Amino acid sequence: MTLFDVVLPTRGRPHTIGFAIASVLAQTEPDFRIHVVGDGCDEETERIVQSEADPRVSFRRFPKGEGFGYGNRNAVLRAGSAPLVAYMTDDDLMFPDHLALARAALEAGPARLVAFRCAQVRFPDELDPFFFPFDWKVPVLGGFLRNWFVGSANLVHRRSLFDRIGYWDASLLRFGDREFYRRAREAGEAAYSGQTTLLRFFAAEWDARYPDLREPPQQRYRARLLDPEWVRNLRSRVATERRPIPARIGQMRDFLRFAVRSGPKFASFAVRGLRRRPSSGKERR
Repeated sequence: MTLFDVVLPTRGRPHTIGFAIASVLAQTEPDFRIHVVGDGCDEETERIVQSEADPRVSFRRFPKGEGFGYGNRNAVLRAGSAPLVAYMTDDDLMFPDHLALARAALEAGPARLVAFRCAQVRFPDELDPFFFPFDWKVPVLGGFLRNWFVGSANLVHRRSLFDRIGYWDASLLRFGDREFYRRAREAGEAAYSGQTTLLRFFAAEWDARYPDLREPPQQRYRARLLDPEWVRNLRSRVATERRPIPARIGQMRDFLRFAVRSGPKFASFAVRGLRRRPSSGKERR
């Protein structure tokens, strides 16, 4: 039996999805299958996926689902059988040991889900390992910020978690990853790892710029992730408690941008979380 089912939903990113898939195929844990979920996918993106020769990559086309297509994602998840489930996005990159670290974390502790830290890449080529929602240790607000920015690619869990909390909420148009993660936390089934295992290229930062780029940044960073020394240096910087002043200034700048762009959505998400009945389940570390 395959150990991991890796679910990768896409609609139309032919310029980046090949690099996302390549970062999964480069995992040090080789026992997985990648299930690309074509959520109303365009022909060029499908062509890129179908051209991948590795038999571990499969593609399944669906009509465009509601919102982010969580119902289509559930159909693929229900058809799977691997005991561990991971997720990938079509414009981000996994570190080569993402799945191996997830397997070790899930085997070591009682939690059925582990969430990892990410770094972000800004235009034009600025790596930020101190991405503020994962770096700020501010009481109450810090936890809400981190939970807001934990996306599907940050999550790896046991398939048995579906028996405990259910599948993705197909009635939602968006924010299904945050809602799924919230249910896992409230059930006491979530552990958070401070290990950086993902590079994020946020759509708000990059999508409008791709047409004018000679090559997407994922191409450069895909090569860097294959350099063990580069990965060690990045993680060493994160592990250092002391943050340089320019990094703190950058964090405050990013927070203000976030507050302007997503503040109302974040506030609504936070209020809904506070209004829910308190649970005895706590996130593990």
